[in-house]
Amino acid sequence: MNHITEGCAPVLRGDTDDQTGKSFAPSAGPSIPGTIQPVLDAQSLIGQLELGNAIRVLRIKLAFPPEVFALAAQPLIYGVAEFVQMLPVSRSARFGRPGGQLHRALAGAIRALDRRRGQILPRGAAPEVIGAQAHRWTYAVFVAALLRDLQHVSLGMRVSMSMSMESGTGTRSAWSPAAGSMRDCGVLGYCMETMAPGALSEAVDPTIALRLFERCVPELIQGWLREDSALMAELRQCLSGRADCAGVISELVGCDAPRRPSLDAKLVSSPPVVPVAIPIGKAGLPAVQAVATDEKAQFLEDVRTEESALARQFMAWLRQGVLGGTLAVNTADAPVFVVAEGLLLCSPRIFREFAKQRITGSEVVADAAKRVQREVLREGWHQRADGGVNILSYEQRRSDRSTTRNNGIVIREPQRFIQPLPAIDSTLVRVIDGAGPSPSPLPSR
Repeated sequence: MNHITEGCAPVLRGDTDDQTGKSFAPSAGPSIPGTIQPVLDAQSLIGQLELGNAIRVLRIKLAFPPEVFALAAQPLIYGVAEFVQMLPVSRSARFGRPGGQLHRALAGAIRALDRRRGQILPRGAAPEVIGAQAHRWTYAVFVAALLRDLQHVSLGMRVSMSMSMESGTGTRSAWSPAAGSMRDCGVLGYCMETMAPGALSEAVDPTIALRLFERCVPELIQGWLREDSALMAELRQCLSGRADCAGVISELVGCDAPRRPSLDAKLVSSPPVVPVAIPIGKAGLPAVQAVATDEKAQFLEDVRTEESALARQFMAWLRQGVLGGTLAVNTADAPVFVVAEGLLLCSPRIFREFAKQRITGSEVVADAAKRVQREVLREGWHQRADGGVNILSYEQRRSDRSTTRNNGIVIREPQRFIQPLPAIDSTLVRVIDGAGPSPSPLPSR
């Protein structure tokens, strides 16, 4: 899994505003009405449009391990790519070039995940439920945003399929999105022409997104989502074109119901941005074997993983304390231990210490400590236990045969923040409640 440190997050090129004059599809050729385009597979489309970096950004924002991303997200992205091919967004100044449909879908997903950051979901739920369900909500927002405009893929256009790649030869037939992707239809090429203003497009099928979701997303992942029946019901509504405007997913994705995209040549709506990251770890995931702002679209411009300033301040303070010797490590009553899984930060002690030293104002130390811990957790640097539990427990055996228990957050791969890292304290043994100490250290991820 890629880990992002300051200043090295992926940057996506793109059209930033109407005045820049930059092209958002640098590798695509001009769109010539009637020219036959080949029907391509997803990887060819993504490569031709130089969208590999956009997909890496999506994985970072989802915070999925690579194997989970490959199982849960990649098939859906590929399915969308093969469905929209190189089609543009008709009469759009921003997305009107070849590949505009795919660009808009990925941009919408990135922005929706930005909005999801900082949202505590499901709203009003108990903390343990929030921890266990947060990753499902993140994934549902990604799905809804990626598929949001799929039913309108041919709006304002007439798309014809061809069994030949030579212009003027072969039989052509109109492509109906309701029939599935052009690859599924077995054709070699297609061409498109923009319809005159006011001309009626083919009737929209609102279930296209839902059908693509059901076809591309493995049953294992769909079953995982169904474990939260309320979430799955809301997601299906969004994918069926029946989104409830009061729903959380609709709010984050911006899929007003009923909705019909504007053909305004100057504006294409995109979800507003409110940065934050909800982490996802192994716990709570399906078991996989080797998975009110300006709504002008600002397409994939300098999209970065934005981290909490407070969380960064805490990690800088922690690094300084460990390396400078002001924070005890691996000693009796130390607030910090190095374990096989990473760096154990004893909670709430370590956060209270930071709050005493660095938080100013009238805020109660205990409240400030909770706020700091919450910001650190939101960054997804830590390892989770089964059920989405954030706090891990370790027992330490002393020479007099007594034991002490240390509870806290374990930061995975702490070398990202502290170099050199002290040696692992082999006297600490991971404890899984109800099962006693783990017989061997868990591998770090």
